[in-house]
Amino acid sequence: MTVAAAVPPLLIGTRIRVQLRHLGQERQPLLIVDDVLADPEAMIDAAREAGFYTPEHTHYPGLNAPLPESYYRTVVTALRGPIAAAFGLSSDACLKYFGFFALATTPAREAEPIQKIPHHDSPDPERLAMVHYLCRGDHGGTGFFRHKTTDFESVDHARHETYVAVAQAQLAARGAGAAAYAGPVMADHELIGQADCVFNRLIVYRNHLLHSALLGPEAGGADPGVGRLTANGFIEAVTS
Repeated sequence: MTVAAAVPPLLIGTRIRVQLRHLGQERQPLLIVDDVLADPEAMIDAAREAGFYTPEHTHYPGLNAPLPESYYRTVVTALRGPIAAAFGLSSDACLKYFGFFALATTPAREAEPIQKIPHHDSPDPERLAMVHYLCRGDHGGTGFFRHKTTDFESVDHARHETYVAVAQAQLAARGAGAAAYAGPVMADHELIGQADCVFNRLIVYRNHLLHSALLGPEAGGADPGVGRLTANGFIEAVTS
């Protein structure tokens, strides 16, 4: 059993900046929040003490660990207004959050083919995904993509069966797949937008968008202080 590391109370940054972009032909919202935490180093310290593990039943190319409870209580509560405005959430909805530390550590040469193409987390357009970059250096941000054959930029329940069938056939036809992770040049997907990996930047988007971390060939190391450390999570708005 893994246990989240304790951290001191977290505070929102005094220079926090919020911007809203729209992606591709579908004009899907992408919320970008810079300078989120007043002391992001506290999260890196917490990650150093966390128990990282290899996640089962996911295709994440690396390691995960539990997040401190104070993190999502602080961040999701503080950003409720901008999130609700960007994604049209009801004012009386309860926001449920699940999250984890993530360290991308698997080199592209060792990754499975399915890990090297864009994905959607679920076909539910009401479920939001959140990524908070807690790393410095050239680790690569998050890219958003259009699938060339279907012209899909997102995959909801109505599109899910079609997209999965076509994408699986393309993966099977290409064998071992690309030598690198998803990026600007791909056989079956087109990059339509990206959020750069900026220290203490947080992004929110609908989890059914086709997206991928832009990892390059080597991903990163397993040291939370120097690797591609992020806080990843999902938000669901629940109404009674």
